[in-house]
Amino acid sequence: MAVQRLNCDKRLAYHKGLMSDASIIPAEEMLKGSFLFCGGAIPRDPENNWDIPDNFAEQCHVTFKNMLGVLKEAGTTTDNLIRVIVYLTDMRDWEAMNNIYAQYIKSAPSRACIGIDALNNKYQIEIIVDAFIPGK
Repeated sequence: MAVQRLNCDKRLAYHKGLMSDASIIPAEEMLKGSFLFCGGAIPRDPENNWDIPDNFAEQCHVTFKNMLGVLKEAGTTTDNLIRVIVYLTDMRDWEAMNNIYAQYIKSAPSRACIGIDALNNKYQIEIIVDAFIPGK
C-alpha cells in the first residue's frame, strides 16, 4: 500500500504553518492505511498572526493545540495516539512540558522526550505523533 498525503487544501485555513517549518508550505502529514504519521507540530499561533510565543508554556499550549487540529482533520483524537516524540531545546523544561502534555493527552501512547541543541526559529518545543484512524 502506498503512502498517501492528506489533502492539504482541505485544511489550509487552519493548518497552514502548523507542522514542521511549514509557514510557507502546508504540513506533510501522511496516511498509510489506518495510520497517520505527523511531522513535527510547532508553536506558530494561528490565532495571533502566526507568531511564535516567547514564553515556553505558551509555546507548549500552541504546539499541542496545533497537533490536536491536525489529528481532528485526519479523523482521529489523542485517544488513538500510538507514539509521541517531544523535542525540547532545554530539558529543564521537561516538568513544565509534562504538566501541559497531561492537559492534552490522557491516553498512554509510547512516548519519548529528547533534548536537542536547537530548533528552527525560536521554537523551544516540537512534537511528532503517530496515530490510528478508526474506521479507515
